[in-house]
Amino acid sequence: MYRILIIDDDEMQLKLLSSTLASEGYQIYATADGPQGIFIFKNQMPDLVLLDIGLPSMSGLEVLREIRELDPNAKIIVITGYGSVESVVLTIRSGACDFIHKPYNVEMLLKKIESTLNASSSIS
Repeated sequence: MYRILIIDDDEMQLKLLSSTLASEGYQIYATADGPQGIFIFKNQMPDLVLLDIGLPSMSGLEVLREIRELDPNAKIIVITGYGSVESVVLTIRSGACDFIHKPYNVEMLLKKIESTLNASSSIS
């Protein structure tokens, strides 16, 4: 069973996404806080991180960079409501595997999750 860490400050989105992914068979860790997300990552080493870029206490970009320092091979999909080309390029350059814009289609997100996880398992 794959383990997914969701870091998103939108509590409603966090609950909905957690529930949806749990029903798909994933083990879920969820937090609305960047520093807490880093703590969970260190202790649980999930297979994938879904990271909202717009976090209040610590930017999602900072969280992404800290997670990549802990594990350069970490699989991170960035979720953003701010879809400028510059922000997408910056997140990819900082180590994100993929990104998806809010509001997003759940089926599209599931495909991105499967694709990212399958890419990591075929390398291992």
